[in-house]
Amino acid sequence: MKLTSAQQQRQFIISVPRNFYPGRLIPVIFAFHGYRENAALMQTYSHLDEAQALVIYPDGLNQSWEGAPYAVTNGGKDREFVQDILKALTTIYPVDKDRIFATGFSNGGGFAAMIGCQMPNLFAGIAPVSAAYYSAVHENCSHTPVAMLDIHGTEDPTVAYEGGIRHNTRYDSVPEVLSQAAKRNHCQEQTSTYRINSSATRQDWHGCDLPLSHIRVGEGIHAWPGAPNDKRENVPQNMATDEVLRFFGITKVPRH
Repeated sequence: MKLTSAQQQRQFIISVPRNFYPGRLIPVIFAFHGYRENAALMQTYSHLDEAQALVIYPDGLNQSWEGAPYAVTNGGKDREFVQDILKALTTIYPVDKDRIFATGFSNGGGFAAMIGCQMPNLFAGIAPVSAAYYSAVHENCSHTPVAMLDIHGTEDPTVAYEGGIRHNTRYDSVPEVLSQAAKRNHCQEQTSTYRINSSATRQDWHGCDLPLSHIRVGEGIHAWPGAPNDKRENVPQNMATDEVLRFFGITKVPRH
């Protein structure tokens, strides 16, 4: 689909669940691709089409999203694009405005985090995967809590778990981001850790105003864990997708 946003023509893919019933409120998931990727690729490897939700795969201008130093949309154009998509959706579908979520990979994960910071009144939760947390992502972040799940591999060679510099710009470590999220969500210091499988553990914070969780993928690379481009046999198929949907409270309905 196409629409005009910030005086530019933008496009996105929309996936409608197979058993969608007109008149029944339906949640929405925005899924943002990584740098130098596109919406169609995100749709292919994420398998989010199996969600019992409207899934929106937007295309970033120059295959990137704001918040990153290389983005051509810094200044709010991508956030305006998201709002314009939502306005268009609500004229066609009975959108559940209390269940609008965002996820994304790499640069798209960073943009999902930016949305959580800047638009918490629109989005009920975010789930960045292998996210690039450049400093601009969290600038002027709202103090309003937002539910958050972070998924990241410990051996990510592209966006290091412990932070670093990329494109001559510093990006925050995963622990730094989680620490700030815990403060924002007014969580207690106590956490619980559970083993998901042989390579991944989930950490849940206690006493939060809204949930905060982290999945640490041991020896995880820069990939959507469990996707076809994640070649490690010890990661279950579609692991990240299953965990994201579980966190959002959205069931899966296979589409044929």
